[in-house]
Amino acid sequence: MKSGRVMRTVGAALAAGAFGAGAALLFAPRTGAQTRRLIRRKAEDLGYGAREAYERAKENGNGAARTLAYRLRLKLTPRKAIEHLVSS
Repeated sequence: MKSGRVMRTVGAALAAGAFGAGAALLFAPRTGAQTRRLIRRKAEDLGYGAREAYERAKENGNGAARTLAYRLRLKLTPRKAIEHLVSS
């Protein structure tokens, strides 16, 4: 009995998805080429933003590692060095 309910639910979901896709094609404000171009630009922007975030995180991580190494060279205890990093 349970598998019948699951099959009906899956069937209804597929039908609703197909209906939505058809409606989207009928009422789309842009042509297919325009939509693909928009999607490509958005993906490029997202990739650029991700690269920028990665570079900033890498720089911040390198800076923290250099600060920790410097503090340790000054013969600070690791605890004091970590406290300094956390406080800054």
